[in-house]
Parts: sequence; C-alpha cells; structure tokens
Amino acid sequence: MSETIIVPHEDLRRFIRDVLAARGAREHDAGAVADGLVWANLRGVDGHGVSRLPNYLNILKRGEIDLKAQPKLTHDRPASFVLDSFFGFGPVACMAAASLAVERAKTIGVCFGLVRETTHTGAIGRYAQWIAQQNCAALVLGAGPALMAYHGARVRSMATSPIAIAVPTGGGGVRLLDMATSTISNGKILQAKQTGTKLPEHTVLTAGGEPTTDPNKAEILLPLGGPKGSGLGFMFEMLTSILAAAPIQSRAIGPEQRKRHVANLAMLAIDIASFRPLADFATDAAALGAIVKALPRQSGFDEITLPGERSNRTEVLRKKSGIPIPAKLWGELERIAQANSVTMPAAL
Repeated sequence: MSETIIVPHEDLRRFIRDVLAARGAREHDAGAVADGLVWANLRGVDGHGVSRLPNYLNILKRGEIDLKAQPKLTHDRPASFVLDSFFGFGPVACMAAASLAVERAKTIGVCFGLVRETTHTGAIGRYAQWIAQQNCAALVLGAGPALMAYHGARVRSMATSPIAIAVPTGGGGVRLLDMATSTISNGKILQAKQTGTKLPEHTVLTAGGEPTTDPNKAEILLPLGGPKGSGLGFMFEMLTSILAAAPIQSRAIGPEQRKRHVANLAMLAIDIASFRPLADFATDAAALGAIVKALPRQSGFDEITLPGERSNRTEVLRKKSGIPIPAKLWGELERIAQANSVTMPAAL
C-alpha cells in the first residue's frame, strides 16, 4: 500500500455519515459530524478530520455520547443564551448555537451564547467561519478535557482551549484565525502517530512529565508561550465551563477525578452592519491585509500570509485533487468499514 491514499471529499463525507448512522446516529446528526470532520480535512487541519472518527466511535462505545440527545435552551434572553447539549454530538449543538447567535445579532447587534456539556466539538474555526459568512464577526472559545500542563506543572491540568476569530471581508470571503493555546494541538500528535513522524521539541511531555519528541510517548501538551498559553486556557475555562455552570477542569483534576469526555463552547456574534456599513468594513479590512502583505520580509520568508490564507489555498486544492489519508489511518478506516458494513471511500 502507498504511503498516502487520496479520496474525494464528497465520498469521505458519505463514508463518515454512513458509519455514524450504522452506529445509531440520526441522519441529521451524522451529517453534521461528517461536515465538520471533512471541513477540517479540506483546510489541512487533518488532526481534526477523519482521523478523529475512531475516537468518536470509542466515545460512543463507552456510552459518553447520547444518540437521542436534543439541544435545548436553558437560558434564553435577547442577547444571550445557554444551549444544553445533554452530551449529544458536539457539532450538532455548536452549529445550532451559531445559527441562533447570528439570528439574534442581526436583530440587536450582538449575541453571546454558551454550549454546555456537549462532546468533542471538532475544529471550532468551522463555527467562526460560518458566522462570518453571515456577515457577522465571530469570537469562539473552547473548553474540553485536561490534555495540557498548566505552566510549571508536569501533569495534565488544563484543556488545549482553542480560540477562533473570524470576520467577513466582502464577496463571501472570510478572514479566520483558529488556534489552540497549546504549543501544538492534540490532533497533531494523532497525525504524527499515523505518519510516524517526530514531534517538535519542547511541545509535549511523557506520562511521567519528561520532555519527548516521540508521538507514541506523548501524553501531556505544553502551553503556548508558557504562562500566556496556560493563562488563556484558565480564563477560557472561566468564560465557558464555569459561566455555564458546567466545570470541566476542577472535576477532572480535583478530588472527583472525572474521566467522562465533555466539552463546552462560548461564542460571540457581532453584526457588522449594526456598527458600520458592511462594505466600508470590508474595504478597510482588505486595505489592512494588503498593507501587511506588502511589508518588507525577513530573510527566509517568501511571503507574508494572513490568518486563514494557507488553509483557504489548501481547501481549493483538496476540493479539486482530493484529501490525503495516511496508510495507517486508511487501515483503521477499512476495519471500521468492515465492522459496520459500510463501503469505503473511493481511492483516486
């Protein structure tokens, strides 16, 4: 088998959807999860793409995803809401929350929403991008299982706590920043295991708290910028989990030692037109981008790229030529397909 198998993104989505449906997921829910995973693959964020499917199935097997759950508003005011997921699929609740946040922002200018007690949300940039495509600015914060060491600690003590910020740039375009507060994402470790590549130095620790570059020994991620990354993660937990009355870290690393997979999300939608004409905002945004890209470059830099620019290019390329899947992951997917009587994606 070759090192990499290339598959069309539409068929990969069909495969993910069919597998989840075979495990009992509702058609809409299976489609929402498949959309999120393939979105990540298309944009080159492969650690949040189909490589997550085996783990999703393990979470399902442990009974930590409720296939019958329906998101429900438990706090409902004109400019704020809390949407309880009841441990359903993360992308289902998060997309519902994004839609609600935009609807209300269009009415009163801004809306802040929380998604509480859901499961893995996928790449949160997807929700920020969607909000921006509706001509709103977006700020999305995530909280999840303890995977990262708080600065100075040698044990798992904080989530990788991602943040995504997106703004519309006119003509349907979006400028998107999507990043974790850890030095690398947990998905990057998963990718490295599948491709057999080493991790960058000073990014992870072993279970014993020692530095390593071996993805098979990596157990604890380190915070980006030391105290800056862990400080952001700490405050994100405040603004998502604790604000939603659904603490994650204190229950995971405190006396309870809770192991259940759980995530929370906070999102802010800002209607651009409530503050200034959208076309004027887009003009100024484009002007700033052009000025930054034209700045004198340091030695070794062929180009200055703006947030989301490389991912946009990757998406265009992969929609045409297909999504690469490492041979090891392909083997896992073949076993999943056989176990669930689902047809594998076509290999290009």
